[in-house]
Formats: sequence, structure tokens, C-alpha cells
Amino acid sequence: DSTKHTGTNNKVVCARVLCATIIAMQLPFIKKKGPAVLRKKVQKRRLTQLQVQGIVGVCITLVIALLMTGVYYFTRIASLQITEIEVVGGETIPHEAIKKSVEASLSGTYFKLVPKRFRPLYPRDEVILNIKENNRIKNVYVEVRDTTLHVAFDEYTPFALWCEHKEDESCLFIDSHGFAFAQAPELQGSAFVRFTEQGRKPVVKTEAFSTAYIGEMETFIAQLEQELQLFVTHVVKVGDMDIEFTLSGGGVLKVSQTKSLQDTYVNLKTILNSEEFIHLEPGSFQYIDLRFGDKVFVNDAPMQSPTTTASSTLSADNASLNY
Repeated sequence: DSTKHTGTNNKVVCARVLCATIIAMQLPFIKKKGPAVLRKKVQKRRLTQLQVQGIVGVCITLVIALLMTGVYYFTRIASLQITEIEVVGGETIPHEAIKKSVEASLSGTYFKLVPKRFRPLYPRDEVILNIKENNRIKNVYVEVRDTTLHVAFDEYTPFALWCEHKEDESCLFIDSHGFAFAQAPELQGSAFVRFTEQGRKPVVKTEAFSTAYIGEMETFIAQLEQELQLFVTHVVKVGDMDIEFTLSGGGVLKVSQTKSLQDTYVNLKTILNSEEFIHLEPGSFQYIDLRFGDKVFVNDAPMQSPTTTASSTLSADNASLNY
């Protein structure tokens, strides 16, 4: 038995030695071949990743192209376009000018893809801003119905001129609320009353005078024209208290804002109806000073010699004069 066991062990040892020898003989070849195999495997893996990325990129590109194509044709469907522009409102501004402004706003595309005439995305704010570039336009209203863009607008109505100095030719238009809305052309004559405030320069798109002030001036000027045939050409605000009205033909009426303009008018009417001053008419006096209530000062000297001053006192209870 021991002899058999010894023989078996020898065979095992020989087998192990043989395996080791074979491995030792193959080891150099394995060392040389190993990196090349690994490199091939890495390259194959990289190629696989690039192929996947390429396929994904192509798919994304196709999807984007399909979407853009769909958007391009969808946003050009005739029933979804603004094809008509209708303009109403205003008095002096030509509707054709407004229409051209709207056409300019609707021309072109967004990102060279979506037309600006596409109803759901038309540039409403841009349309309004372009129309309002005309300073005479006050309000703009736009609405899309079917394939028509409806535009309605109203414009500022010139009421008077706001000038820095009485004889300035460059003035601004103001409306009946005292808002300066646009530069006025060089106007001659007295088509518009010229308003001035000493020490203040006119600025467009600002409140020149308060609505209440303009209203009071309008009422007083209308009374002078309709009842006394005195036509005002200039209204000058002097400081915080005084106002001077220059009359067509010459002469100035001085009034105070601390006094009621209605009371001032009554005093003036009484003066002009009195026997002593019934001769007064524009150009025949320098000024009538109505700033001191029933104490009225009249400079009825000729315009070229402002030396003679007369005064009168209005009684509180009637229209008689005490000199």
C-alpha cells in the first residue's frame, strides 16, 4: 500500500511540474498579447458609445426638425393670420398713417419662424407703442376679431399754447386739462391763447397747468370775449399770486389768484360801464389793475407814455364809483 501511495504522489508532483513548465513557456506570449486585447475591448466599447450618441443626436435633430416644420406650417394657416386692418377714431390724423404704422409692426417674423401676423402671438404692445409715436394721439385700443385687427384711437385736442415767453414762436400744444402733448408749429396771430409761467420752461408730455387753473382761465376769457368784446392773446402767471391777461389790440388786465375771478370780472365790468372810463378799449390804456378787490387802478395813458394813473373805488353795495 505504501508503495502505491508513493507512486501516486510522484504522479501528482510530475503533473504539477508539467503545468508550471507549460505556464512558464506561455507567460511571455500572454504578456505580449494582453494589452492588445484590452485595447481592442476598450476601442469596441468606445465605438459602441459613439454609435449610441450618434443615434440619439440624429433622433433629437429629427424631432426638432419635425417640430419646427409643424410650427412653420401651422402658424401660416390662413384662418389664423391677421389679413385686414381697420382704423377708426381721431379727427385730424389720417387713418392711412395709422394703418401704415400697424403694417410696419406686423411685418417680419419671430426667430425667422413664426410670422408676426399669427393672431395668437401678434405684437400688441409694439402696435400700440408705434401708433403712440405720434404725440398727438392720446389713447389707442386694439382688438382682433376673426382675421381683422381693429384699431381705435382718440387724439389730443389743442386748447392753447404753452410758451416760455410771451412772444416765443416755439411753443407746445396743451389740451383743456393743461397737458402739454406736442410741439406746435410756428403760428402767427391769435388762433390759440398763449399761456406762460414766469421762470418755467415748457416740457412736452408734462402737465403745464392744473385742470382747475385751465378751467378758471377758460371761463374768465370766455366772459371777456362774449360780454365785453375783449379778446385775450396771452395769459402770464406771475409768481404764485398774480396773473396778467394781454388783450388783442393792446392793454393788460392784472388780477390776483387770491380773489374770485367772478368778482374780478364784475369789478372790471363796472369800471368799463362807468362814465369816466367808458372810453376805454384795447389799445387805449396800459393796464387795469384788479388785484385789490374793489380798489381798481387804471392806467389810461396812451401806450407810448405810461405816466398817468387814475384810480377808482367800487362801493360794496352797488356799481357806483367814488373818485
